[in-house]
Order: sequence, then C-alpha cells, then structure tokens
Amino acid sequence: MEMHAENAWARRLKGVGSWLTGQRSWVSVLAVVGVGVALLGLVRPAQADARSKVAVIVMENKAYSKIVGSADAPYTNSVIPQGQLFTNYFAVINGSLHNYLAMTSGLTAKQKPPQANVFQAIDGTGGSVTWTELEESMTGNCGAGSAGNVPGTTQPLYSRGHDPAYQYRGNSSCSQHDVPLTTATFNPAALPSFSYIVPNQCDDMHTLPTSGQACPAFYGSNTATNTVTMGDNWLRSVVPQLLAQPDVTVLITFDEGSSKNEQVLMLELGAGVTSGTNGTAFNHYGLEAGLYNAFGLGAVPGNGATATPLPVP
Repeated sequence: MEMHAENAWARRLKGVGSWLTGQRSWVSVLAVVGVGVALLGLVRPAQADARSKVAVIVMENKAYSKIVGSADAPYTNSVIPQGQLFTNYFAVINGSLHNYLAMTSGLTAKQKPPQANVFQAIDGTGGSVTWTELEESMTGNCGAGSAGNVPGTTQPLYSRGHDPAYQYRGNSSCSQHDVPLTTATFNPAALPSFSYIVPNQCDDMHTLPTSGQACPAFYGSNTATNTVTMGDNWLRSVVPQLLAQPDVTVLITFDEGSSKNEQVLMLELGAGVTSGTNGTAFNHYGLEAGLYNAFGLGAVPGNGATATPLPVP
C-alpha cells in the first residue's frame, strides 16, 4: 500500500511538472508576443514620420483653360505628364480671400473667433505634424506688411487677403509659422509636414508690372510680357527644387478662375503621385478634406466635412 501511494504521488507530481512546463511555454509565447507589440509601437511613429511632405502652391485668377495647353505656360504644361492632373477641379466662389479660407477651413467668410482650420488642427498634434506658410514679399511674420507695390501699380506685392493663416491668427500659431518667403526660409530639403506657399501679386499671375518692369521675386527678378508667363517663370524656378526632394508632394492650384468659369488647375507632382488624369469632381473644400485625411487631423470642419476628399498622398 505504501508503494502504491508513493507511485500515486509520483504520478501527481509528474502531472504538476508537465502542467508547469506547459505554463512556461505559454509564458514564453506571451513574452515574445509582448516584445512584438512593443516593437510595433516603436515602428509606427517611424512610419508616420516617413509620410510625404506636402507643399501647396496657390496662384491667382486664372481659369483652367488659360493654363492647360497654353503656350504662355510652357513650364507648367511640360510637367503635367509627370503628375496627376485633375480635370474637373473647381474654386468654390468668386473672390480671392473666400477661396483661401475655403481650402483651409471649409468656410468662405471670416468668423470671430476664427473658425476651425487646418493650421489650428496641426498645432493640436503636439508637434507630430508641423506647418509653415510662406508669403512672398511679406515684411515680417503673420501679416506684418508688404515690401512695396507691384512695380508701376498701386497693388501691394503682399496681400493679407491671400494669407489664410493671418485670418486665423486668433487660434493658430501664426506669429511663429506664417513667415516671409525668402531664400533663408525656403529650404526644400528641410520642409515641415505641410507648407502653404503664396507668391506675391505679380509672381502669382495676379498683376503685371507696367512698362516691362520686373517683378521682385524672392530669388531675383522675374520678367515677362504677360501675367501667365510671369507666374510660369516663377514656378519654373521654385517647383524643381521641391521635386528634387524624394519625400515632397507638390500641389499647384489657383484661388479662382473667373466669374464665369471657376474651373481651375489642380496638379499633383512628386512623391506618391501616379501620373495621369483624374476626372472626378473636386473643389477647394475637397482639398481641405484631403489635407485633413493626409495628416490624420480628425474630423474635417466646415463644408469639407461633406466634400469628396482630394487624394493627397
């Protein structure tokens, strides 16, 4: 009987040992899984940081038909085959400021306090997404003033009506990130996540200097006999520097077309862009929605909430 009892105890102890061995195996598995989860946590931010940087360039007052296929815009037409051309893209209203607001807030009129906007949303990411607005011929940060007029005219080179960040200065970091476009501030190799670039009022095709005078571009002088070629010259100087970077996507558009035709150019070039044409109907509200989606900024405010989002890489 004693030997039988000892054998029974031995069998029980052996069973306990097997059970503990099994538990150790599960612990090992769980440990490996835990390490894997931890590593995934480390990888995700790196993947987010690898996101393409987006630079939006806004030109002025030209309908789609005045640019696409125009002999006055040879550079722009030369790069269209390299990018994705949106053939059914529209401004949302007549008037410059209204459209600048539309593409960044989804509304066309200023509010007090300022409406929710893409710059404020980026500020809310705690630095994981960053922004800069570059305004050519602005004399200081956040709408300080204009460095003179378009030569021979009364039009200021810099206009606050073309500066959406200034309009939202009450709820965004305008004083830090809305800066003059200069050779010192324009560094394509070290851009923030989002750059919003606005040429001055002769480089953006708005107003032609009189008597053949040059437009004072930030990189030197710009001469042309018509507004379209002057703006195209400016793009020829600036865009290749952006496209030379492997992680930059460039969007070129116009604030508005004309009172009779608000179809405007929207051309995407660079990182993540598949060349070709896209005939889906989009507008400036869709650009706003596309930017919110690209940077993971959450719910889109204003009319962008119901717009078809532009596919921004």
